Amino acid sequence: QSLESELERVTGQFQETRGRMRHLARGRAEKFQRVWLVNEEEAKGLIREALDADRIIRIQQLGIPWEEPRLWFMENVGPLGGRREKKEAMQVAAKLLEGGNPGIPGGFPSGKGPPVVPFVLGISRRELP
Repeated sequence: QSLESELERVTGQFQETRGRMRHLARGRAEKFQRVWLVNEEEAKGLIREALDADRIIRIQQLGIPWEEPRLWFMENVGPLGGRREKKEAMQVAAKLLEGGNPGIPGGFPSGKGPPVVPFVLGISRRELP
């Protein structure tokens, strides 16, 4: 009989602990979502500034026609859902870090120097990782 009461006690503790864990996980997920949305909006603002600078440089300084690239992630709101989206986002980030432009088919060839965007946004090369 003491084993049965011990089992009931331990089962109750387990259920209580599981409930607390679910509550904490839900709170963390909500906080993650809020932080993600704030960071996403800031990143999109910086991307818009970079695109605007690119447009001005191409049209006014270089005299080259400019067409806004279609960037699917600019329409996304919230964390990426599927693995395909995450893989595509990683490919875009890798292309940008190589100095390419993923919005234009073929982009810029890599190895031709750092991207212009950091300088245009007032970020010095020393501030980049």
